[in-house]
Amino acid sequence: MKQFLEELRAHHLNTMVDTHYRIGMRVVKTAGAVMVCLVITLLLDSWEAIPIMAIASVVSIQTTHGDTIHTGVFRILGTIIGGVFGILAAVIGLFLPFYNEGLFIIVIPLMLLFNLYTCNFLKMQDSCSISCVVTIIVAARIVYDATVAESLLYTLIRLRDTVLGVGVASVINVLPHYFSKYMEKRKRTT
Repeated sequence: MKQFLEELRAHHLNTMVDTHYRIGMRVVKTAGAVMVCLVITLLLDSWEAIPIMAIASVVSIQTTHGDTIHTGVFRILGTIIGGVFGILAAVIGLFLPFYNEGLFIIVIPLMLLFNLYTCNFLKMQDSCSISCVVTIIVAARIVYDATVAESLLYTLIRLRDTVLGVGVASVINVLPHYFSKYMEKRKRTT
């Protein structure tokens, strides 16, 4: 066993571990965006917003500002589409007998089919995953005795938190660019 581990370290560890890795700007921007999101949730006294806002900022931060905007816009649109189909499932659940007793196992996947069709029809493939996640979360709330109004409110709050997270990511991602431009301009004038 000892020999096996030594061979594994000698041959495979170098391909599995980058011992020369240094923290880059994208890592710093991601951590900074999460910190700003946490400050916002503290100021809003909205603890339930922490995962949504922070995850939206982490997913949105990309290498370039344009890619960050693209990812963020599709995340927001996916949240809207998912919320619409989740609420639709919740409304359907109000009128279907036995929805909470198990009929939801048919309704929610049907909503996902329509959801995915809509995203693909609108050529928004980058929104498919988050849209499905939101549909499932909103539609499942009715199963746990939430009202349609509560599900709608949850969707709106989730949308707010997503927009805030994407906005923070967009601002944080562009700040180093403007800061370096500012510093260059300052060097030229002195």
